[in-house]
This record gives sequence, C-alpha cells and structure tokens, in this order.
Amino acid sequence: MSLEINLDTSFDRIFQEPIVLLLFDERLPLHGFPGIVDWELCGELSRMIAERKFEGKEKARMILYLRSSCHHGRKVLVYGLGKKNTLTSNKLSMLTEDLLVALSNLSLYNVVHVMPSLYDLNSDVQGLLAGAAYTILKFTSAEDREYRFWLMWDGVSRSDIVNSFKGATGILPDAPLSIIEKED
Repeated sequence: MSLEINLDTSFDRIFQEPIVLLLFDERLPLHGFPGIVDWELCGELSRMIAERKFEGKEKARMILYLRSSCHHGRKVLVYGLGKKNTLTSNKLSMLTEDLLVALSNLSLYNVVHVMPSLYDLNSDVQGLLAGAAYTILKFTSAEDREYRFWLMWDGVSRSDIVNSFKGATGILPDAPLSIIEKED
C-alpha cells in the first residue's frame, strides 16, 4: 500500500494514463486543462454540457473515451464537484473520498487527475488542498495496493500541493507517500 503523487505533468503525460476530469457545475467554454481534454474528446464533453446531458453536479459521473488518433480509446472519468462558490474543505474531502471509492471500483489506480481552475475561488485554497490530501492519504493507506496519481491543477502552485501532502503526513505519519516533482 503506497501512494505516489507526481507533479511533473507534461501535456504528453495527460494522455498516457486514464484521466479523471473534475468539473464544477459551470458553463461553457471549458478552460485550461479541462479544455485540452475536451479537445481530445473532439468536443464531446462540451456538447453534452450544452445539451444538459451532463452537469457538474456533486458526485455526477460519466465515462467517455478519447477519440483522437493518438490517444484513441483512453478512458476519461468525468466527475462533478458541484457549484464552485459552495466548495468547502469538508465538502471537497467528502467528494474526494467518493471519487476514490469510484476509482477503486473501476480498478483505476494509476490516473491523471485534471482539476478545474481555482483562480476565482472564494475559499482558502490551502485549506481545500489540505483536506483533500488528508483524505487521499487516509484512503490509500487503508487499501492494499499501490496508487499513482499525476496532478494537473490550474491556479495551484506545486509548492502548495507538496506542502498539503507533507502536512497530511504529519497527521498520518505512517502513510506511505512519495512525491515526485520531476521525472527523469
């Protein structure tokens, strides 16, 4: 049982593993990393949002498959976070645990997490990260398997992510965690 968090996330890396695309209940167009994933989906996600076949409501889930020639068939789990302005540390921790259970049920242990932008969030971003990091460490420590997560998050610095996981290991000192900031 171990967890590897990888922050060396090039665009090529996004499409080498299954993708978890986290979305707020927001309108189009999708920006940043989520927009890039939608482009690789040939706009399928934008169409589904425009037609209200998918909304980013809390715990909403949908699986899509990349269609571009380079990455054809790669799985994308789209997961709803609800309304951006109602996100709290407790809510994000609860959503993180629900997402981890869903990933485990789908046997997805090596995934790229593509997060929405937090630029205009009215919450304490560091507090949100700390709650999510603690939940991830607690869940993965209890599982008898290895997890590898690549994190791509607009508007959040690498140092904030590293500090959140290091803070969580202070609370869970036996949590087997490795953080990779640059792959060789």
